[in-house]
Amino acid sequence: MKKYLVKIMNSKNDMKLEEFVRRFLENRGAALEKNGQGFEALMPENLSMSLDTSEHININTMPDSESEEAYSINYGSFLLEKMIAAACKDVPLLARQLQFDYLKKEGFNRLAKEQFFFSKSTGKTENRAEIKTSYIYLTCRYTAQSDEQKQGIVDLVFNLETGAYVPRMAESLTASGINLIALRRPVWKDGQLEMTMKCIKEQSKHILMEELNPFHDTMTRRFKRDAANLEEYYHALEKEMEKNLKRHRLSKEFIKERREKIDLLPAELERKRDDLFKKYSIKVNVEPCAAMLINTPAVKVLYKVLVGRARKNVSLIYNPVTRALDPLVCQNCGKSIFNVYFCDDLHLLCSKCSKKCSIC
Repeated sequence: MKKYLVKIMNSKNDMKLEEFVRRFLENRGAALEKNGQGFEALMPENLSMSLDTSEHININTMPDSESEEAYSINYGSFLLEKMIAAACKDVPLLARQLQFDYLKKEGFNRLAKEQFFFSKSTGKTENRAEIKTSYIYLTCRYTAQSDEQKQGIVDLVFNLETGAYVPRMAESLTASGINLIALRRPVWKDGQLEMTMKCIKEQSKHILMEELNPFHDTMTRRFKRDAANLEEYYHALEKEMEKNLKRHRLSKEFIKERREKIDLLPAELERKRDDLFKKYSIKVNVEPCAAMLINTPAVKVLYKVLVGRARKNVSLIYNPVTRALDPLVCQNCGKSIFNVYFCDDLHLLCSKCSKKCSIC
Protein backbone atom coordinates (compact mmCIF):
# COMPACT_ATOMS: atom_id res chain seq x y z
CA MET A 1 0.00 0.00 0.00
CA LYS A 2 1.40 3.39 -1.02
CA LYS A 3 2.31 5.79 1.78
CA TYR A 4 1.95 9.54 1.60
CA LEU A 5 3.88 11.99 3.71
CA VAL A 6 1.90 14.81 5.27
CA LYS A 7 3.98 17.78 6.37
CA ILE A 8 2.76 20.12 9.09
CA MET A 9 4.15 23.57 8.36
CA ASN A 10 6.44 25.11 10.95
CA SER A 11 4.91 28.22 12.56
CA LYS A 12 3.74 29.42 15.94
CA ASN A 13 0.49 27.52 15.32
CA ASP A 14 2.21 24.18 14.67
CA MET A 15 1.21 22.72 18.04
CA LYS A 16 -2.45 23.70 17.66
CA LEU A 17 -2.59 22.30 14.15
CA GLU A 18 -0.90 19.07 15.22
CA GLU A 19 -3.30 18.71 18.16
CA PHE A 20 -6.29 19.30 15.89
CA VAL A 21 -5.05 16.75 13.33
CA ARG A 22 -4.43 14.16 16.06
CA ARG A 23 -7.85 14.64 17.67
CA PHE A 24 -9.59 14.68 14.30
CA LEU A 25 -8.04 11.40 13.20
CA GLU A 26 -8.36 9.59 16.56
CA ASN A 27 -12.01 10.58 16.99
CA ARG A 28 -12.77 9.05 13.62
CA GLY A 29 -11.12 5.70 14.28
CA ALA A 30 -7.57 6.22 13.01
CA ALA A 31 -4.69 4.45 14.77
CA LEU A 32 -1.72 6.77 15.41
CA GLU A 33 1.86 5.74 16.17
CA LYS A 34 4.87 7.96 16.79
CA ASN A 35 7.92 7.67 14.60
CA GLY A 36 11.15 9.60 14.10
CA GLN A 37 9.54 12.24 11.91
CA GLY A 38 6.24 12.63 13.74
CA PHE A 39 3.58 9.91 13.61
CA GLU A 40 1.89 7.48 11.28
CA ALA A 41 -1.85 7.18 10.84
CA LEU A 42 -3.76 4.12 9.70
CA MET A 43 -7.24 5.27 8.77
CA PRO A 44 -10.54 3.50 8.12
CA GLU A 45 -11.48 3.35 4.46
CA ASN A 46 -14.38 5.81 4.78
CA LEU A 47 -12.13 8.40 6.46
CA SER A 48 -9.38 8.11 3.84
CA MET A 49 -11.98 8.42 1.09
CA SER A 50 -13.45 11.57 2.65
CA LEU A 51 -9.95 13.10 2.82
CA ASP A 52 -8.98 11.76 -0.62
CA THR A 53 -5.80 10.13 0.73
CA SER A 54 -4.33 6.68 1.16
CA GLU A 55 -5.41 4.69 4.21
CA HIS A 56 -1.84 4.77 5.53
CA ILE A 57 -0.16 8.19 5.79
CA ASN A 58 2.90 9.59 7.54
CA ILE A 59 2.36 12.88 9.32
CA ASN A 60 5.57 14.85 9.65
CA THR A 61 6.01 17.28 12.55
CA MET A 62 9.70 17.96 11.95
CA PRO A 63 10.31 21.51 10.70
CA ASP A 64 13.12 20.89 8.19
CA SER A 65 12.00 17.69 6.53
CA GLU A 66 10.94 17.80 2.87
CA SER A 67 9.16 15.35 0.60
CA GLU A 68 7.89 15.52 -2.95
CA GLU A 69 4.76 13.63 -1.89
CA ALA A 70 4.04 15.77 1.16
CA TYR A 71 0.64 17.23 1.89
CA SER A 72 0.85 20.72 3.36
CA ILE A 73 -1.10 21.11 6.61
CA ASN A 74 -1.34 24.84 7.15
CA TYR A 75 -4.22 27.31 7.25
CA GLY A 76 -5.90 27.29 3.86
CA SER A 77 -4.34 24.05 2.65
CA PHE A 78 -6.54 21.59 0.79
CA LEU A 79 -6.21 18.71 3.26
CA LEU A 80 -6.76 20.88 6.33
CA GLU A 81 -9.86 22.37 4.72
CA LYS A 82 -11.11 18.82 4.16
CA MET A 83 -10.62 18.05 7.86
CA ILE A 84 -12.30 21.28 8.99
CA ALA A 85 -15.28 20.68 6.69
CA ALA A 86 -15.68 17.14 8.05
CA ALA A 87 -15.32 18.35 11.64
CA CYS A 88 -18.03 20.99 11.17
CA LYS A 89 -20.44 18.68 9.37
CA ASP A 90 -21.84 17.15 12.57
CA VAL A 91 -22.93 19.27 15.52
CA PRO A 92 -21.05 18.25 18.71
CA LEU A 93 -23.50 17.58 21.52
CA LEU A 94 -22.68 17.59 25.23
CA ALA A 95 -24.88 17.12 28.27
CA ARG A 96 -24.46 18.78 31.65
CA GLN A 97 -26.30 18.70 34.97
CA LEU A 98 -26.42 21.85 37.12
CA GLN A 99 -26.43 21.68 40.89
CA PHE A 100 -27.35 24.46 43.32
CA ASP A 101 -27.07 24.48 47.09
CA TYR A 102 -30.00 26.87 47.38
CA LEU A 103 -33.08 27.70 45.30
CA LYS A 104 -35.07 30.89 45.71
CA LYS A 105 -38.22 30.40 47.79
CA GLU A 106 -39.87 33.83 47.89
CA GLY A 107 -39.99 37.21 46.17
CA PHE A 108 -41.53 35.88 42.96
CA ASN A 109 -44.42 38.35 43.02
CA ARG A 110 -41.96 41.26 42.99
CA LEU A 111 -39.90 39.64 40.21
CA ALA A 112 -43.01 39.10 38.05
CA LYS A 113 -44.07 42.73 38.42
CA GLU A 114 -40.54 43.98 37.63
CA GLN A 115 -40.03 41.79 34.56
CA PHE A 116 -43.48 41.46 32.99
CA PHE A 117 -46.17 43.78 31.71
CA PHE A 118 -49.59 42.16 31.44
CA SER A 119 -51.89 44.38 29.39
CA LYS A 120 -55.20 45.48 30.93
CA SER A 121 -54.90 43.04 33.79
CA THR A 122 -53.70 42.49 37.34
CA GLY A 123 -51.82 39.52 38.69
CA LYS A 124 -50.23 37.84 41.68
CA THR A 125 -48.38 34.64 42.51
CA GLU A 126 -50.45 31.82 43.98
CA ASN A 127 -48.09 28.89 44.36
CA ARG A 128 -44.60 27.59 43.58
CA ALA A 129 -42.88 24.23 43.22
CA GLU A 130 -39.33 23.04 42.66
CA ILE A 131 -38.98 21.25 39.33
CA LYS A 132 -36.41 19.84 36.92
CA THR A 133 -36.21 21.56 33.55
CA SER A 134 -33.90 21.52 30.52
CA TYR A 135 -32.19 24.15 28.38
CA ILE A 136 -30.31 23.87 25.12
CA TYR A 137 -27.16 25.97 24.80
CA LEU A 138 -26.39 26.51 21.12
CA THR A 139 -23.29 28.00 19.60
CA CYS A 140 -24.36 29.11 16.13
CA ARG A 141 -22.70 30.43 13.01
CA TYR A 142 -24.65 33.20 11.33
CA THR A 143 -24.33 34.77 7.90
CA ALA A 144 -26.02 38.08 7.11
CA GLN A 145 -26.13 38.56 3.34
CA SER A 146 -26.82 41.92 1.71
CA ASP A 147 -24.71 44.11 -0.57
CA GLU A 148 -21.95 42.85 1.72
CA GLN A 149 -21.70 39.76 3.91
CA LYS A 150 -21.23 39.60 7.66
CA GLN A 151 -20.41 36.38 9.50
CA GLY A 152 -20.03 35.62 13.16
CA ILE A 153 -20.65 33.33 16.12
CA VAL A 154 -23.46 33.78 18.62
CA ASP A 155 -24.53 31.81 21.71
CA LEU A 156 -28.26 31.15 22.16
CA VAL A 157 -30.02 29.42 25.07
CA PHE A 158 -33.60 28.13 24.88
CA ASN A 159 -35.81 26.52 27.49
CA LEU A 160 -36.79 23.16 26.03
CA GLU A 161 -40.01 22.98 28.02
CA THR A 162 -41.42 26.30 26.81
CA GLY A 163 -39.32 27.19 23.77
CA ALA A 164 -38.43 30.57 25.28
CA TYR A 165 -35.16 32.25 24.37
CA VAL A 166 -33.38 33.17 27.61
CA PRO A 167 -31.28 36.34 27.36
CA ARG A 168 -28.04 36.54 29.39
CA MET A 169 -28.08 32.85 30.33
CA ALA A 170 -25.07 32.08 28.12
CA GLU A 171 -23.04 34.77 29.90
CA SER A 172 -24.33 33.72 33.31
CA LEU A 173 -23.22 30.11 32.80
CA THR A 174 -19.60 31.24 32.74
CA ALA A 175 -19.96 32.93 36.14
CA SER A 176 -18.31 31.40 39.18
CA GLY A 177 -20.28 29.29 41.62
CA ILE A 178 -22.20 27.25 39.02
CA ASN A 179 -21.47 23.55 39.30
CA LEU A 180 -21.58 21.81 35.89
CA ILE A 181 -21.52 18.01 36.04
CA ALA A 182 -20.87 16.09 32.82
CA LEU A 183 -23.46 13.49 31.78
CA ARG A 184 -22.41 10.51 29.70
CA ARG A 185 -25.20 10.69 27.18
CA PRO A 186 -27.78 13.39 26.40
CA VAL A 187 -31.32 12.27 27.14
CA TRP A 188 -33.86 13.90 24.83
CA LYS A 189 -37.58 13.90 25.44
CA ASP A 190 -39.88 13.37 22.48
CA GLY A 191 -40.08 16.45 20.29
CA GLN A 192 -37.27 18.42 21.98
CA LEU A 193 -34.92 18.36 18.99
CA GLU A 194 -37.76 19.45 16.71
CA MET A 195 -38.61 22.28 19.14
CA THR A 196 -34.97 23.39 19.14
CA MET A 197 -34.85 23.77 15.37
CA LYS A 198 -38.23 25.52 15.39
CA CYS A 199 -36.97 27.99 18.01
CA ILE A 200 -33.87 28.78 15.94
CA LYS A 201 -35.93 29.29 12.79
CA GLU A 202 -38.59 31.49 14.39
CA GLN A 203 -36.53 33.61 16.76
CA SER A 204 -32.93 33.79 15.56
CA LYS A 205 -33.39 36.82 13.27
CA HIS A 206 -35.12 38.79 16.02
CA ILE A 207 -32.50 37.73 18.59
CA LEU A 208 -29.63 38.69 16.26
CA MET A 209 -31.06 42.16 15.62
CA GLU A 210 -28.87 43.75 18.29
CA GLU A 211 -25.81 41.92 17.00
CA LEU A 212 -26.56 43.06 13.44
CA ASN A 213 -27.58 46.65 14.23
CA PRO A 214 -24.31 48.21 12.95
CA PHE A 215 -24.52 46.11 9.76
CA HIS A 216 -28.20 47.05 9.34
CA ASP A 217 -27.41 50.74 9.84
CA THR A 218 -24.67 50.57 7.19
CA MET A 219 -26.96 48.93 4.62
CA THR A 220 -29.77 51.41 5.43
CA ARG A 221 -27.42 54.35 5.00
CA ARG A 222 -26.23 53.04 1.64
CA PHE A 223 -29.80 52.42 0.48
CA LYS A 224 -30.82 55.99 1.37
CA ARG A 225 -27.73 57.39 -0.36
CA ASP A 226 -28.27 55.42 -3.57
CA ALA A 227 -32.03 56.06 -3.52
CA ALA A 228 -31.42 59.81 -3.20
CA ASN A 229 -28.91 59.72 -6.08
CA LEU A 230 -31.40 57.74 -8.15
CA GLU A 231 -34.21 60.23 -7.54
CA GLU A 232 -31.89 63.12 -8.33
CA TYR A 233 -30.92 61.46 -11.62
CA TYR A 234 -34.52 60.81 -12.71
CA HIS A 235 -35.71 64.28 -11.71
CA ALA A 236 -32.85 65.81 -13.72
CA LEU A 237 -33.67 63.51 -16.64
CA GLU A 238 -37.32 64.55 -16.55
CA LYS A 239 -36.40 68.25 -16.54
CA GLU A 240 -34.00 67.76 -19.44
CA MET A 241 -36.63 65.90 -21.47
CA GLU A 242 -39.23 68.59 -20.71
CA LYS A 243 -36.73 71.26 -21.77
CA ASN A 244 -36.06 69.48 -25.07
CA LEU A 245 -39.79 69.51 -25.83
CA LYS A 246 -39.71 73.31 -25.92
CA ARG A 247 -37.42 73.35 -28.92
CA HIS A 248 -38.88 74.60 -32.21
CA ARG A 249 -39.77 72.51 -35.22
CA LEU A 250 -40.44 69.24 -33.36
CA SER A 251 -42.85 66.87 -35.04
CA LYS A 252 -46.07 65.91 -33.29
CA GLU A 253 -45.02 62.26 -33.44
CA PHE A 254 -41.71 63.02 -31.71
CA ILE A 255 -43.46 65.10 -29.04
CA LYS A 256 -45.99 62.34 -28.40
CA GLU A 257 -43.28 59.68 -28.13
CA ARG A 258 -41.16 61.80 -25.78
CA ARG A 259 -44.20 62.63 -23.62
CA GLU A 260 -44.96 58.92 -23.25
CA LYS A 261 -41.39 58.31 -22.09
CA ILE A 262 -41.66 61.13 -19.55
CA ASP A 263 -44.90 59.64 -18.21
CA LEU A 264 -43.13 56.29 -17.72
CA LEU A 265 -40.30 57.77 -15.64
CA PRO A 266 -42.06 57.55 -12.23
CA ALA A 267 -42.79 53.83 -12.72
CA GLU A 268 -39.22 53.21 -13.86
CA LEU A 269 -37.90 55.10 -10.83
CA GLU A 270 -40.07 52.97 -8.56
CA ARG A 271 -38.73 49.75 -10.14
CA LYS A 272 -35.18 50.95 -9.65
CA ARG A 273 -35.96 51.75 -5.99
CA ASP A 274 -37.34 48.23 -5.55
CA ASP A 275 -34.14 46.80 -7.04
CA LEU A 276 -32.10 48.87 -4.59
CA PHE A 277 -34.27 47.71 -1.71
CA LYS A 278 -33.69 44.07 -2.67
CA LYS A 279 -29.97 44.75 -3.03
CA TYR A 280 -29.65 46.15 0.49
CA SER A 281 -32.18 43.85 2.20
CA ILE A 282 -30.55 41.54 4.74
CA LYS A 283 -31.05 37.79 4.64
CA VAL A 284 -29.90 35.97 7.76
CA ASN A 285 -28.96 32.30 7.92
CA VAL A 286 -28.22 30.67 11.28
CA GLU A 287 -26.76 27.18 11.72
CA PRO A 288 -25.88 25.45 15.02
CA CYS A 289 -22.28 24.28 15.21
CA ALA A 290 -22.23 23.04 18.84
CA ALA A 291 -24.91 22.19 21.38
CA MET A 292 -25.08 21.48 25.08
CA LEU A 293 -28.11 20.01 26.83
CA ILE A 294 -28.42 21.44 30.35
CA ASN A 295 -30.58 19.80 33.00
CA THR A 296 -31.16 21.97 36.05
CA PRO A 297 -33.39 22.39 39.08
CA ALA A 298 -35.69 25.41 38.84
CA VAL A 299 -38.84 26.84 40.39
CA LYS A 300 -42.19 26.87 38.63
CA VAL A 301 -44.40 29.74 39.76
CA LEU A 302 -48.17 29.75 39.28
CA TYR A 303 -49.17 33.32 38.48
CA LYS A 304 -52.85 34.26 38.46
CA VAL A 305 -53.82 36.98 35.98
CA LEU A 306 -57.22 38.69 36.10
CA VAL A 307 -58.26 40.13 32.72
CA GLY A 308 -61.49 41.93 33.51
CA ARG A 309 -63.61 39.24 35.12
CA ALA A 310 -61.78 36.40 33.42
CA ARG A 311 -58.96 34.47 35.08
CA LYS A 312 -55.83 33.15 33.37
CA ASN A 313 -53.27 30.92 35.10
CA VAL A 314 -49.77 31.48 33.78
CA SER A 315 -46.77 29.27 34.58
CA LEU A 316 -43.53 31.18 35.10
CA ILE A 317 -40.12 29.50 35.46
CA TYR A 318 -37.54 30.93 37.82
CA ASN A 319 -34.09 30.33 36.35
CA PRO A 320 -31.40 29.90 39.06
CA VAL A 321 -28.65 30.64 36.53
CA THR A 322 -29.90 34.10 35.52
CA ARG A 323 -31.67 34.58 38.89
CA ALA A 324 -34.68 35.83 36.98
CA LEU A 325 -37.91 34.57 35.45
CA ASP A 326 -37.68 33.18 31.94
CA PRO A 327 -39.66 34.99 29.22
CA LEU A 328 -43.07 33.74 28.18
CA VAL A 329 -43.75 32.74 24.57
CA CYS A 330 -46.31 34.27 22.22
CA GLN A 331 -48.78 31.48 21.48
CA ASN A 332 -49.34 32.86 18.00
CA CYS A 333 -45.84 33.46 16.56
CA GLY A 334 -43.50 31.79 19.09
CA LYS A 335 -41.58 34.96 19.96
CA SER A 336 -40.22 35.27 23.52
CA ILE A 337 -41.97 38.11 25.33
CA PHE A 338 -42.03 40.10 28.56
CA ASN A 339 -44.85 42.41 27.41
CA VAL A 340 -47.92 40.19 27.34
CA TYR A 341 -51.25 40.91 25.65
CA PHE A 342 -54.44 38.88 25.57
CA CYS A 343 -57.07 38.16 22.93
CA ASP A 344 -60.71 37.39 23.78
CA ASP A 345 -59.73 33.73 24.33
CA LEU A 346 -56.90 34.79 26.67
CA HIS A 347 -54.05 33.54 24.51
CA LEU A 348 -50.64 34.92 25.49
CA LEU A 349 -49.62 37.26 22.66
CA CYS A 350 -46.91 39.73 21.68
CA SER A 351 -47.93 43.29 20.81
CA LYS A 352 -47.94 42.56 17.06
CA CYS A 353 -50.07 39.42 17.29
CA SER A 354 -52.48 41.09 19.73
CA LYS A 355 -53.91 43.07 16.81
CA LYS A 356 -54.96 39.84 15.11
CA CYS A 357 -54.82 36.45 16.82
CA SER A 358 -54.87 33.73 14.17
CA ILE A 359 -55.40 30.85 16.64
CA CYS A 360 -58.75 32.05 17.99
